[in-house]
Amino acid sequence: MEKLRVGEKSALEKLYAGETPRWSNSALEKLRVGETPRWRNSALEKLRVGETPGWRNSAMEKLRAGETPRWRNSVLEKLRVGETPRLRNSELEKLRAGDTPWWRNSALEKFRVGETPCWRNSALEKLRVEETARWRNSALEKLRA
Repeated sequence: MEKLRVGEKSALEKLYAGETPRWSNSALEKLRVGETPRWRNSALEKLRVGETPGWRNSAMEKLRAGETPRWRNSVLEKLRVGETPRLRNSELEKLRAGDTPWWRNSALEKFRVGETPCWRNSALEKLRVEETARWRNSALEKLRA
C-alpha cells in the first residue's frame, strides 16, 4: 500500500471523485482502455505493425531505397555529378549576366570604384568636408545667422 501525504487522496478516492489516479497513465492501463501507450510509437513497434518510423526518412535510408534525399538537389552535389544547378540568382551568375549583385551597391564597393556612396551626401559628411549642407540653406538657418 502506498503512503499518502497529509491531504492527499488515494487512487480509489480519486476514481470516486472522477479524477485520474497515477496508475491510469501506465502503458498497461492505456492498452486496456484503447489508448496508445508511448512505446507503441517506437520505431521497432512501427516496423512490427508495418508503419514507417522516422529514421526511414533519413538521407541514408532514402539512398538505400533508391529515392533522392534533399541534399542530392544541392548546387554542390549537382556540380559534382555534372548536372547544371540553378544559379540564376547567385552573385556569380548576376556578374556573368551583367546584372548588379547586392554587394556592388555597398558603400565600400562604390568608394573603391570611385562612385559616391550614399553617406557621402549626408549633412554630417558635407559639414566634415566643409561643403554647405542642405539644411544650412534653410530659411530657419538663414534667420538664425
